[in-house]
Amino acid sequence: MARKKRGGTVVTALGIALLTVGAVVLGATLLMPEQTERIYGQAKTQVNQVVDDVREQVLEEYPTVRLGVEGGMAELDSCDGTFTIMTSYEREGVPTTAAAHNNCGGDVLLPWDEGQRINIDGLDGVYEIVDIRYTSKIWSSTDDLVGLQGDIALQSCFYGEDRMKFIGLERVEDA
Repeated sequence: MARKKRGGTVVTALGIALLTVGAVVLGATLLMPEQTERIYGQAKTQVNQVVDDVREQVLEEYPTVRLGVEGGMAELDSCDGTFTIMTSYEREGVPTTAAAHNNCGGDVLLPWDEGQRINIDGLDGVYEIVDIRYTSKIWSSTDDLVGLQGDIALQSCFYGEDRMKFIGLERVEDA
């Protein structure tokens, strides 16, 4: 009988601890949404980086992104796990640019640096990051992207910040 009572006490304590953690997370989300989103995004980005590192070192394969349809915000908002080729970024001096919301798979590119190699589903070959630009989510324009190096660019936003990341990619032959 004492064993049953101790087990019930442990389960009750664990339940109370989980409820407390849940209440703290809910409170933080309601009271500090941007900070909570930023912390969540940083944790998720670190996990993505570890997955990419393991994929490259153990499986000897590069991360893969998929290109989706061409369009604008409606296509981007469909959140289908692809990078939408954004017609609004079309401009002389700016490579074809595909974007994905961070919470729809776009965050995969946030930890990447120059030299990172990736596969782009829908395009042949391996691509390497040759240029990176950071811009504001508001008050920025394609002027900020003129001269971005690469054959194609990918874009996503940081969690809980007024920042976007653009990566310029060039196809590499020796992959």
